[in-house]
Formats: sequence, structure tokens, C-alpha cells
Amino acid sequence: MKKVALSAIVLFMVGCASTGATSIHGTTKGEYGNYSGKGGMTAYHIDDNAYKYHYDNGFTGVDAMGWDSNLQYAWSRTAGAKTCGMTVDSKKIVSLLTKKYGYSELVHEINGVEFHFLQQSKIKDFCNEQRVTELKQIIPQMTNGQFAKKF
Repeated sequence: MKKVALSAIVLFMVGCASTGATSIHGTTKGEYGNYSGKGGMTAYHIDDNAYKYHYDNGFTGVDAMGWDSNLQYAWSRTAGAKTCGMTVDSKKIVSLLTKKYGYSELVHEINGVEFHFLQQSKIKDFCNEQRVTELKQIIPQMTNGQFAKKF
């Protein structure tokens, strides 16, 4: 039984990875290259254009990876502040997210903030003026327990 369950999980993960990898060849142009806007976060190696697209437009649908889109927003902005060298009390924000959304602090730190930090850290031009301006506005709000409901 365990082998069947493990095989099903592996098959599911491979299916998700290959679906994401093939769906990133769409038609959206500009800053996001040819990324179509859907499925890129499910890829085994997340393309920079896919990550930037979802950071700017929302981690929604399949690209939320089963997490609440507003929680993904909070995680990505907390990570963004770290990535862009801003002062951020991520421990306080994580504690507040735990109270608001549940889950352990470890889940918020590893599956959330650190995941986004790793994605952002590999993107050379991530900390552009528009993103930094937004972070300067949103981080103090989040530190005070005010989490945006954008989705």
C-alpha cells in the first residue's frame, strides 16, 4: 500500500512539474518574456519571468500552489524586503501570520518567506523602483498586523 501511495505522489509531482514547464511558453510579452501567466510556479525550476509575473500580478489559481493567495502575497513581500536589503522584522510578521492563517511559524518561514526569498535572490533586476516603493508602504502595515486582501 505504501509503495502505491508513494508512486502516486511521485507521479503527481512529475505531472505537475511537466505541466508547469510546458505551460510557460505562452504569449505575454514585455517584462515577463513569453510567459503566459499560468502554470509557471508549478515548474521544477521556476523561470524568473514566471516568478516576476506572479509577484506583480498575484499567486493565484494553480500558481498559488494550494496556499491562500493573500498569504502568498504576505510571504512574497516579507521576502522582498529581505531581498532588497530593507529592514524588516520578519519574526514579528511570521508570528502575526501564524495567528491570522494558522500553520506553524516554521511553515511560514520555510514554505513561505524563504521559498520566495530564494526565488527573488536569483533575479538580478528584482529590486526595481516599483517593487521597492510598494515594499516601503506595505512592510510597516504588515508589521502592525494589517495584511492586504488583494485576492
